[in-house]
Amino acid sequence: MKQSAALVLTLVLLAGLSGCGGPEENKAKYRLRAQEYFQQGNFPKARVAIRNVLKIDPKDVEAHFLYAQVEEKERNWRNALSGYQQVVELSPDHDRALVKLAKFYLEARALEQVTKITDQILVKKPEHVPAKALKIAVTAVSGQLNEAIGQAERLNVAAPTETDAVLLLSSLYVANHRAEEAVPLLSRGLEAQPGNLELLDTMATTFVKLGRMGEAESTLKQIIALEPTVLNHRLRYMAFFDQQHQYDKAEAVLKEAVQLDPDNETRRLALVEYVAKRIGMERAESTLLEAHAALPRAGRIWFTLGDLYLSTQRGDKARETYRAIEQAFHGKPEGAEAQVKLAGLDWAAGKTDDAERQIQEVLKENSRSTEALLLRGKIALQRGKGKDATQDFRSVVKEQPELANGYLLLARAYLMTGEASLARESLDKALGLNPGLTEAQVLLAGLDASTGQIKEARQRIDSLVAKDPGNVALLGLLLQLQAQEKDWGHSQDTLNRLREAGADRAAADMAEGHMALAQQQWEKAEAAYARAAEQRPLAPEPLLALIQLAVRRGEVVQAKARLEAVLAAYPEHPYADGFLGELFLARGDVNAAIPHFETATHVNPKWTIPWVHLARYHYTGKRVTEGDEALVKGLQASPENEQMRLLLAVSLGTQRRFDEAIGHYETVLKTNPKSVLASNNLAATLADHKNDARSLERALALSLVFESQTPNPYLLDTLGWAHYKLGHGMDAVRVLKQATALAPDHPVLNYHLGAAYSKSGQSNEARTHLMKAVAAGAPFEGLDAAKALLAEVPG
Repeated sequence: MKQSAALVLTLVLLAGLSGCGGPEENKAKYRLRAQEYFQQGNFPKARVAIRNVLKIDPKDVEAHFLYAQVEEKERNWRNALSGYQQVVELSPDHDRALVKLAKFYLEARALEQVTKITDQILVKKPEHVPAKALKIAVTAVSGQLNEAIGQAERLNVAAPTETDAVLLLSSLYVANHRAEEAVPLLSRGLEAQPGNLELLDTMATTFVKLGRMGEAESTLKQIIALEPTVLNHRLRYMAFFDQQHQYDKAEAVLKEAVQLDPDNETRRLALVEYVAKRIGMERAESTLLEAHAALPRAGRIWFTLGDLYLSTQRGDKARETYRAIEQAFHGKPEGAEAQVKLAGLDWAAGKTDDAERQIQEVLKENSRSTEALLLRGKIALQRGKGKDATQDFRSVVKEQPELANGYLLLARAYLMTGEASLARESLDKALGLNPGLTEAQVLLAGLDASTGQIKEARQRIDSLVAKDPGNVALLGLLLQLQAQEKDWGHSQDTLNRLREAGADRAAADMAEGHMALAQQQWEKAEAAYARAAEQRPLAPEPLLALIQLAVRRGEVVQAKARLEAVLAAYPEHPYADGFLGELFLARGDVNAAIPHFETATHVNPKWTIPWVHLARYHYTGKRVTEGDEALVKGLQASPENEQMRLLLAVSLGTQRRFDEAIGHYETVLKTNPKSVLASNNLAATLADHKNDARSLERALALSLVFESQTPNPYLLDTLGWAHYKLGHGMDAVRVLKQATALAPDHPVLNYHLGAAYSKSGQSNEARTHLMKAVAAGAPFEGLDAAKALLAEVPG
């Protein structure tokens, strides 16, 4: 009876154990499942199974290694590298992970790191073939190809079927134009390892180099047969046909990939991308619509449809699509992304306030939304708010450190705030992620040129031009750098290349004129400018260049005659009357100039210079109302013009119309927050004529930056006076002393410093500066207050 009971108990326990399983058993089960998925090419499911292993044992080395392999298979290079590094941290002598790391470093040409790793392996395993192969690869990359080939041949004799030995020697043969010799090597390797994908991949590449396309195609088919579910193999097969201009076959490969897995949106999008590239947008649209009908909840397909509408100038259709996505995915990441897309459309349409409202809604739900932060940063850049843009782009690259465009935008923000070294650092990071980022190289060239490193700037642009010899913009930059160096021989050659590349004829003639002018080749410059003027008779640049050249040569009469001839041919010329007015003005003939400026304002009201001349003419004659009217009319035509708005604000201030002046200063700062003149004048107006705390705090906020800029007595005076009005006695004295030291005889600065000393109880110093202000003899706003304060100061 006891034995029977014991048997029952044992069976129950065994049943319980087989039903639940312990942690180790579950871990083994998940690892086996991950390996099976990996072999099948089902990498997403493999990743899930690996995560289950790591939940049970976060330090499982082989699980981490398999995870890195999955990332490598899916070409997530950064994640793969990080994964292999994690393996080595857990197991420093894990030779397979070390070899993988060394291969990454070799690709990045970090040869010291490769050598360090291979030495570490070979100390413990002197015959380790992959490590030996990597060491030889370092020799080859260092420029010693023949020596490397000899070493690789000896390694291959010792290990003729080892994958790394075969791959190394075959690649060196190909690099040495001996591709035919690589084929038998690879064949022997494949006899020993028939399903080795690395060997097959290299064999296919070698066949293509040799022009043996039939064998290459057969090899690529073999790779697909081994891993039929891996999309990258089919993309490679598609590219094989595409390179031979067999576009129908390439498309057929992608169509088959879709048929094999119709629910896979990545495959459908690959087909769409190829159709758009090789067949056209109309077919791409129909392919996308078909994909959307098959997978109506596939967000990436839906977004791509909206993007296609946008790229084909169908903004209304794009907006309709994004709005539908927003509604379908409300409260989900796709819905937020669609909202950002809609905000981008609003921004492009000039509805910046609407765009910002939508961005704020997205960020309220997810403060780390990359798309929203990118768009908000771009808007800040457009508005000149470099600090705000910097903050947003820094958040972006923190969340997505692999985003090259994020670092590029961050560099632009740093340039806007004057932080050149940080801009350079960001550009270097962008290029590290995407070496082909032309815009980053151009910005670095600009930084080099701005610091006098013209040679370095030229080297950058030269390398870009070598890759894209017909790029007009790059050739134009190269021409500018050559002109700065006065390298006239090469600049003429570059100019010829610009013309051949299809540069605008008038622009090329203008460039030729500038080059001739710099060399004092007057006739050649005049001829080039004249050709440009013939091609663009109504443009200002060629005509102005001709007039300035004539004035420089002392040919004022000829310049006047040229302008009169232009007006005879083109009575409504948008610039000739204004230029003629300036010519008279330069000769001191104001009465002759004014009618031409008046005509210019009627013919071309958006041209601001004539309005400014008219306003100054009236102000000089004490006709303030007429001067203001000229500026108001000019601003009606060009409301964004900073110069006219500032002139009007100054005039209104002198008329004691302070609220109106403040409004104009605020308008300027809204479009150009970096305007020093607007900031100073607004701060001074608020400090002098508004005594409420809010206005005084605004004055201080506007002027605080002045202390960190190149010392300017009048800017420092504004800051010091704001401190004084707010009762910041010590700061007021400190800053106003700096201002007065730079302009020791200025009455206003002495009055302000005297007042600050008086408030801080320093009577002797107060009397000294107040007496100096009063004794200056020049009237200034605050003179009566200075006299009254002087009378009150004891001493």
